[in-house]
Amino acid sequence: MSEDTPSQESSRSEEGAEPSGSAGFASADVPRSKLITQFVVFPLAIVLVGVSIYLFLGILTSDSRSASDYLDTIRRGGINSRWQAAYELVKVLSVEQREGTLDPEFANEIVRVFEASVHDDPRVRRYLARAMEMVDSPAVVEALIGALEDPDEETRLYAIHSLGSLRAEVSVPHLLKFAEHQDPGFRKSAVYSLGQMTDDRVVDALKLAVNDRVADVRWNAALQLARRGDASGEAVLGKMMHRPFLETIEMSEDQRVTAMVFAIRSAGALKLEKLRDHILTLKGDDPSMKVRQAAIEVIDGWDEP
Repeated sequence: MSEDTPSQESSRSEEGAEPSGSAGFASADVPRSKLITQFVVFPLAIVLVGVSIYLFLGILTSDSRSASDYLDTIRRGGINSRWQAAYELVKVLSVEQREGTLDPEFANEIVRVFEASVHDDPRVRRYLARAMEMVDSPAVVEALIGALEDPDEETRLYAIHSLGSLRAEVSVPHLLKFAEHQDPGFRKSAVYSLGQMTDDRVVDALKLAVNDRVADVRWNAALQLARRGDASGEAVLGKMMHRPFLETIEMSEDQRVTAMVFAIRSAGALKLEKLRDHILTLKGDDPSMKVRQAAIEVIDGWDEP
């Protein structure tokens, strides 16, 4: 539920709900303690050293490999190495994009590998679809639109998310169909991705989604409308920052806090007066420091022009 990934979003999909994300003690028996030290602590230390060396060497190896190197592994590697390379590709691509070192031909390369992976381990296509959000190219967008028909559900979800990250306006008609899909997971992802687009048709879809029967869909719709300066999701934002209500929903505390922070910031950006008093209350009373800080920032900036 974040504007960053389909994810970056929790996977709650309760129908009909509002928002949707020891230590042991040593024995006093000295001989027994010595035995524990001898047979547990020392072997454990050896294992930890071995694991540390393995991880260190792995880091050295991965840091020296380019995105194209990982694609070669996906083409020619074994079963496990292929999907692992696809997984690592996302991190490498983000670095190369940031540093401007990505090979100009990489877009065509990744599309060819993606198309060739149609009969591969589904994880390979999933992670490639995820990685493609880092490669802005018409060829990549076309491949992702094609992946919306993939038989693997997770590949389709990653394709939806990547199209949103790329702000691929040409994909809007396809995403609009997913916004009405019977599966709430697809509706949620489509609503998030549609929120990244400028197409006028998106607003109507978001306003429809803000009344969806599934919480995650409503949340994404309200947040995406707020990003556009549209207060149609005001009631949903109010629910999202109401802690007693959220505590009736099956979600982690981190998810609860994230929902509240996003809702507070969205309400502040829209300067929703009906929610101001509640934000003031959260500013002083909420148990989460993150929630209080978000409320403080919003209230402090409320009267600024």
